[in-house]
Amino acid sequence: MSARILVVDDVPANVKLLEARLSAEYFDVLTASNGAEALAVSARAECDIILLDVMMPDMDGFEVCRRLKSSPATHFIPVVMVTALDSPADRVRGLEAGADDFLTKPVSDIVLIARVRSLTRLKMMTDELRMRAITSLEIGVQAPERSAVADTGKGGRVLLVDDRPSSYERLAPVLSTEHTVDVETNPSEALFRAADGDYDLLIVSLGLDEFDGLRLCSQARSLERTRHVPILAIADADNNTRLLRGLEIGVNDYLLRPVDKNELLARARTQIRKRRYTDHLRDNVQNSIEMAITDALTGLHNRRYME
Repeated sequence: MSARILVVDDVPANVKLLEARLSAEYFDVLTASNGAEALAVSARAECDIILLDVMMPDMDGFEVCRRLKSSPATHFIPVVMVTALDSPADRVRGLEAGADDFLTKPVSDIVLIARVRSLTRLKMMTDELRMRAITSLEIGVQAPERSAVADTGKGGRVLLVDDRPSSYERLAPVLSTEHTVDVETNPSEALFRAADGDYDLLIVSLGLDEFDGLRLCSQARSLERTRHVPILAIADADNNTRLLRGLEIGVNDYLLRPVDKNELLARARTQIRKRRYTDHLRDNVQNSIEMAITDALTGLHNRRYME
């Protein structure tokens, strides 16, 4: 799987290191040495992912990310902050600016490639929907770009799958400040509930006592009704191997325990915004198909329906 990655860092050695790692995996790499250059490159080149350093002169990574995510032309590009800052407050600040993920320096090769590949898969799916939606503009279907930029990510429906009272009794009230939250303590029933509930986000503990949380994530990805629901995994700090496996099978994002409540809310909002955007794209495609085969005056199928 190849993609075009924009690496943004004001330290040449850091740029060369990331460029070498990504090129070895056959990614096409573009580079920028400051925020202004990054904005210019992303505006004229079709970037699939942006790896963005935080600590840069003139314009820091938070501001660059905020500008990228506030523009209808670039808001859909995944942005990964690459930084030595690793406090929950810094991660929340980045997420609120629109970042999709964080990589902490020094960056592990395995984590870097796993995260880039995971985001690439999601970006390719979004690109396909966007290309179809572009043709819809010609027949009057409204593009969702501006509404996506304005979406706060609040007011979603969340299913929390966790069988430990000490965990879900702490997480559910936090999530409930911004979303409608259901808690499922029986993992065997979680998939059926997720399929019937029309949820915007599925949060799964990987530390379930009687069930493999990754198995549940895999089942959710294979079921038609839940295939496009974002999955946020929660795991212990020493579960890196399982988290990487989770990214491979379709987990969208993850949190490490102890969970910071502000980071939980920020990551939930990010995933719900993405879900709504892709749902709008799919709706646009469906609407354009219906408009193409339906007569505007009579509401009956036209000759294209018969072809």
